[in-house]
Amino acid sequence: MRKSIPLYSLLAGVMLASSAAIARLPPPTPEAQAAAEAKKAQEKIQLEKEKALLERVQDRIAQRYGDAGGRDAGKTRDENMPKTTKELPRDVGPKPNQPQSGEAHSAPAK
Repeated sequence: MRKSIPLYSLLAGVMLASSAAIARLPPPTPEAQAAAEAKKAQEKIQLEKEKALLERVQDRIAQRYGDAGGRDAGKTRDENMPKTTKELPRDVGPKPNQPQSGEAHSAPAK
């Protein structure tokens, strides 16, 4: 505990000195202010372009996949569903029309 006190004191001193140095910086020149304003304007223009591009892509995707993308939005066929989704609740065990999976007969892990 005693070893960390000088470290904290040193850290506090460095922070105090750096804040004093930042507080004494001169104000930016008119050229620097103009350059900063130009950079902000360019960033704003770029942001607007990216936003418009994003909206176009989102609209295209929404048109493709919204309203089922022009396909029939009916019920998904059961043969395309995973095994656990096709089974009814509390309907376990082997059935004559549905054979057991390959995992049921696999060898134990080594």
